[in-house]
This record gives sequence, C-alpha cells and structure tokens, in this order.
Amino acid sequence: MSPTTTLLEARALDKSYGRIRVLRDVSLTIGTGESHVVIGPNGAGKTTLFKVLTGELHADRGTVHFGATDVTRMSAHQRIHRGFGRTFQVAKVFPRLSVEDNLRIALEAGVRRGNPIGRVSRADAAGFAEKAERLLADTGLAAQRDAVSGALAYGDRKRLEMAMVLALEPAVLFLDEPTAGMSAAERQATVRLLQQVKRQRSLSMLMTEHDMAVVFGLADRISVLHYGQLIASGTPEQIRNDERVKEVYLGDGDDHA
Repeated sequence: MSPTTTLLEARALDKSYGRIRVLRDVSLTIGTGESHVVIGPNGAGKTTLFKVLTGELHADRGTVHFGATDVTRMSAHQRIHRGFGRTFQVAKVFPRLSVEDNLRIALEAGVRRGNPIGRVSRADAAGFAEKAERLLADTGLAAQRDAVSGALAYGDRKRLEMAMVLALEPAVLFLDEPTAGMSAAERQATVRLLQQVKRQRSLSMLMTEHDMAVVFGLADRISVLHYGQLIASGTPEQIRNDERVKEVYLGDGDDHA
C-alpha cells in the first residue's frame, strides 16, 4: 500500500515523567486508509506515544496535526469530536446492559457529537436499529444482541467495544493492544475483523501490538520504538529485514507479552 494523503502527523514529540525522558524527538505519520503498527520492547514508550497521539497526555514538546488542524493541545474528548476513535487494552463497555443497548448508546453519542445538548431527531432514532443491525453483523455479534455485555467472553467484549467505536464513524481508529489477553482463536478472529473493517470502511488505523503474527497480518507500515526513540519505520518486509530491529526486538523472539 502507498497512502496518498497524510491524515495524522506527529512532529518531534518529547515527553518526560520527572527526570525520565520517555519519548525522544518522535515523528510519524498515518496515511489515509493505512494500518500503522507501533512495536518495541517493554518500556520503549509505546503506551506514552499512544496517549499523546490520542490526547490522554500532552507532549512536552512537538506537535500533532490531524489533517490541517493542530490538535496538539486538544483533549482526548475534543479529538474524538474531530474523528478519533479509540479502543483500550481492557474493553470498555456498559456491563449491565445488553449488547444492542450498548450500541444504541454509542449511536446516540455519535449523533450528539457535534451538539451534545441537542435532541436526537426522530429520523436519527429511526435509523439506530438499522445501523445497530449492520454493526452487529459486521462484528459477528448478531446472535448475542440480547446478551448482557458483562457476561460475554473476553473476545466478544472486545468486538462489542469495536462496534461501539465504529458507531461514532471515526476517521482514524486507535487500537491499544487489540489482542491482549486473547486466545489464539480469538486473535485470529480479531485480525479478520480488523481486515474487514479496514476494507469496508477505508479506515486509517494506528495500533500498538506485541503479537508479531498480528502485526505482520495487519500492518501496511511498522514503526519501531526503543528507549523512546524511533529507530525504524517502513513496510513489514523492511522491518523484518532491518538488522537493528532484529537486534533490539525481533531477534528476541515473538513472546513479548
């Protein structure tokens, strides 16, 4: 894949916790329709980079642009309004509500995104059922629409979280360790789901991930962090053959949980 348009651009990001410099002059881009995966050893700065890009943290130095807009000082909530979607390592759903009710809440939030105190129109409300049906089908949850979300298997809760994020119709999807804690079968199903979502919705994705089978199954481009520095960025084949990457990460094997 060769993306033609830069959707998100981070420039010279620095972030420290006290005297510990966690990000060191990190720059990267996400192209329209691109799946970009950030990898690296534990402590490399992946989670901090993810939080800075999504607005959970602000960088000490550097900028983040989303299209033509400087979002560097915007909060996570403001970035969601701009078109960011995010999942978490531990799925965030409403555990006492049914799967379908979770989706209806997300759909209503999507309608209210531009006007949080406004009313949902009858036309919008009428369209919720159809949209929920499509999201249930896309994420393989149609048979569990009436199930209580808190009772779902872990992989199904992650799929529900994905459906709720997709209900907001984001332009870029941030996935923090999307297969963490999953069985091998659940990881394979998640890869297939993400491939399908990207194909059907032309979404841009940025994710952190430890499982290299997942990384190489999803990535158009891979960036590698080591002690807070970006040491390589390229296609999966380029990263697989990069000697420094093999030395600091891939050469250690694939069990980087």
